[in-house]
Amino acid sequence: MALALPSGFEIAKFSDLDYEGMTVEVRYRGVPVAQLNHDQGKDREEVEIPTRFSPEDERFRFPLKDFIEALEAARELLATLE
Repeated sequence: MALALPSGFEIAKFSDLDYEGMTVEVRYRGVPVAQLNHDQGKDREEVEIPTRFSPEDERFRFPLKDFIEALEAARELLATLE
């Protein structure tokens, strides 16, 4: 189940074999735009911007404050995961 934000972003738990623990994925209009993990420690979160998911003809432009809000929501969810 994903957390839908009014800005068009969604935040969802995500299992990725490239990481030791669970990750949190940030999507914009249903397309993944960032993935957060805390494999280096709970206070050392990392963000990955996956280019392999981007549609060829689409440019993602969105307000920075909305992206920061989405990342903060993802970070809060990530902190609750084991």
